[in-house]
Formats: sequence, structure tokens, C-alpha cells
Amino acid sequence: SHHITSNQIKSNPIIHNMSSTDKDAFLKVFDQLKEELIADFQTLPGLSDDLKSQLTKYYTQCLETTVPGGKMTRGLTVVKGVEVLKGRSLSEKEFFDAAVLGWQVEWLQAFFLVADDIMDGSITRRGSPCWYKHAHVTQDNGINDALFLENLIYKSLRRHFKSHESYVHILELFIDTTFQTEVGQHIDTNGTPYAEGKLAPLDLSRFTLDRFKGCVRYKTSYYSFYLSCALSLAYCGVDPVESPDLYQKSNDVCMRLGEYFQIQDDVLDAFAPPEILGKIGTDIEDAKCSWLVCKALELCTEDQKQILLDHYGKHEAEGVAKVKELYQDLKLEDLYHEYEEEQKQACDALIATIEPESFQELFKFLLAKIYKRQK
Repeated sequence: SHHITSNQIKSNPIIHNMSSTDKDAFLKVFDQLKEELIADFQTLPGLSDDLKSQLTKYYTQCLETTVPGGKMTRGLTVVKGVEVLKGRSLSEKEFFDAAVLGWQVEWLQAFFLVADDIMDGSITRRGSPCWYKHAHVTQDNGINDALFLENLIYKSLRRHFKSHESYVHILELFIDTTFQTEVGQHIDTNGTPYAEGKLAPLDLSRFTLDRFKGCVRYKTSYYSFYLSCALSLAYCGVDPVESPDLYQKSNDVCMRLGEYFQIQDDVLDAFAPPEILGKIGTDIEDAKCSWLVCKALELCTEDQKQILLDHYGKHEAEGVAKVKELYQDLKLEDLYHEYEEEQKQACDALIATIEPESFQELFKFLLAKIYKRQK
């Protein structure tokens, strides 16, 4: 199913399993889902044409701005997973169904990111202003829009899967994953607790790798990795009661992949150029329990610890630069590259234990997507 022209081979020496034709076909499915959802406004009773056209205009822009535009790894993984489980190219119907499910994962991501950017006071996302930073949006609309995006997932799932044998299971996967991510967001936001309406004084003892791992599992691993894999299994009729081991194995690998992905994310937040990353990191200012600060605290002297006490969690460019300088003095980037190789090998070993062997292909695909990524 992957036709690659000689021209593509020249321009792209690393051929991943997804060819660009899949991406275009995948994006076409977004357009259809968007049109369906926007058309729903026309059927709302008791609204003037004026209001319908206002909703149509606003939410067309909202969807086009917040849902596509990323790397689409989460969504494409569902399509890839169905291909791997079927062991063949997909029919048009199968590709469409898998893509619809994939886009619901992207929709979930859009809902989280719109809210997360408000929570973190972020400025840019995917190389453009965050949605709430658009002049006609603001935080007032941004919060409602995040909730709106979440609801649209269930509209599309009902429209396309109501009669599917796994409909309830698919719904529950989205509901459970949303809960897990919200637990993670709570842990992430309260790395430094709030009291009397403002951040409590910095308590560095809270920044442990243990806490980091718990946070990542809930904040990232479930929705970024496990959900896509579980949806492929569900769509292909793998019953979680009859074959719990396939879901469990997927879960084990996805937790490991998610931890690796989040550590990359934290390192990129501090060290990647914003124009490549597409966003401006705020982990230091927001006093996040990032892998870097946890590692720094394990390795630093008392004097170096004072730098963190003085500057971590403060919105001052000078202080942020001092924290990054400390990270460099401690050679955390080198440590990360060592860790990256270890995680890669651990993931390879874990993937090798998956039965049926053909299902390993999906996790190899995911690992290839994130290994040594730059954004």
C-alpha cells in the first residue's frame, strides 16, 4: 500500500512505514468530519440564521486551527494499528473508519492542548499563537471551546460507530483516557501547590523521579500512546475480556514509550530552538516537575541547589537562563542521550515479547516516530 517514488527516496533517506499518501488521505477525512460537525449547526432548532452563521464561522476557524496542524502521530497510529492487525492493506471503508477513530484521538489532543495552554499561560503552539491568544477568542471563549472540542468527539463517534460491535468499548476508552489525562494534568499543575490564590513557596523536595513517572503515566502515556493502540484492537474486534493480555501488553509498552516521550519533551522544552519546536517552553517558569529538574536535584551541590531555589518557578528571563546554564553545567543533555539509548533498548526488548509477533510492527512504528525526534 505504500508506493514510494524514486524522487521521494532521494529527498527522504529515512522512509517510515507511513507514506505521505496516507497523510493526505487522512487529512481528507478531517475535512469530512469538520463539514459534518459544522453542518449540525444548521439543524439546531430555535436559532436565527444569523446565529447559525456566527457559530459556523467561529467553529470552522476553531476546528481548523486547533485540530490538524500537528505531527498527527496519535491519529495515524490508529490507522497503522488496524493495518498491522489485519496484516494487509485496508479497504476504503476500513481506512475511513480507522481514520475517523484516529481523528478522535487528535480531537481529544486538541481539547487538552487548548485547555493546557490556558493553564500554563503558553504563548505559541505548533508555530502559531495558542488558540486562546487569538484576539477574538481570549480565555473566556478558550475554556468553552476546549469543552466544545471534547463534546464533538462523541458526536462523531455516534455518527460513525453507533452500530459497531465495539461502540461501547470505544466510548469507554475515550472516557477513561480523558479521566486519566485529567488526573495527570492535576499532578502536573500542582507540582508546586497553590495556597491563598497564589503559588506556595517552592518546595524542591516535591521534584522526584517517582512523582515525575506518576505524572507522565497519567498526563501523557495513556492518551498519547495507549489510546491509539487500544482503539485499533477494539475496532478489529479484539475483546478486552477474552484477550486481556493483548491490551495489557500494549499498556506495558505504551507506559514505557510515554515516559521516554515525555523526557524528550522536557529536554526539548529547555533546549530546542522554539522555531523548530513550534512552541516556547515554560516548564521552568511554571515550576514543573520536569525530568531535568528531578535529575538536577539528584546531581547538584548545595550551591547549585541555591540557583534552583532562587530562580525556579519565576517568570524572569535572566533566572530562566541561569537554570538552563545549571542544566548545562550538570551535563544533563549528555545524560539524556545516554538515557535515550537505554530506553530505546528497553523498548525494543519489551516489544520483542509481544505475541502475535505481527503486532510488534505497530510499536516499532511508534518507537521510530519518537526516537531522536527534534520536535
